[in-house]
Amino acid sequence: MSSNLKKLKSNFSDKKLFDLALTHKSASKKNNERLEFLGDAIINFYVTQKLYENYADLQEGKLTRLRASLVSREFLNDLGLAIGLSQAVKLGKGESTENNSIVGNALEAVVGAIFLDTGLEDTNQFLDTLFFEEFSKLKPLDDWKDSKSQLQEILQKKGLALPKYKVVDHGPKYNEDRFEINCTSPELNISAIGKGKSRKIAEQEAAKLLLEEHFHNEK
Repeated sequence: MSSNLKKLKSNFSDKKLFDLALTHKSASKKNNERLEFLGDAIINFYVTQKLYENYADLQEGKLTRLRASLVSREFLNDLGLAIGLSQAVKLGKGESTENNSIVGNALEAVVGAIFLDTGLEDTNQFLDTLFFEEFSKLKPLDDWKDSKSQLQEILQKKGLALPKYKVVDHGPKYNEDRFEINCTSPELNISAIGKGKSRKIAEQEAAKLLLEEHFHNEK
């Protein structure tokens, strides 16, 4: 377990609650699904409140898109990977954390566990640390729409199916190019490959390349 997680566990009054948050359903009938349910609601409320308080000039539509980007399964998975949860989650035989949302779900469960153990104030402090960098990078006053959203919108206007994303996880030793994503539009028979240190970055890169190569006049 990483030093960050060891420090987090040391702050728990109920160490069993922390261990439960890291127990996947494949490992035990007593698992983190209920804590995940609680943590999901807390994270959504936290992000919603932060956006509402910090961006008074934004309308509901843009606030909704910003929130969706910050609470997506892919994004939470990336946050969980960043703090070492993939090494700490207890899994059953044959289960892995690759190409799924197990790490992001465990992060939600940890948030739920912090709330039950020490209350909302400590939970918000943990989330402030977790989300600080991401909030600092937001540029909500721009005409904000990421590459995946742009590509989806263009294909929908053409009456075509949504793009498909196929992921290959090359493992942590590849660092900056750990994830490789093939983004395709089967109906148009076009594709592009993006790489990045997280699944989210690689997906955005693949969508961006597809836009530049085939839809540069439609963005």
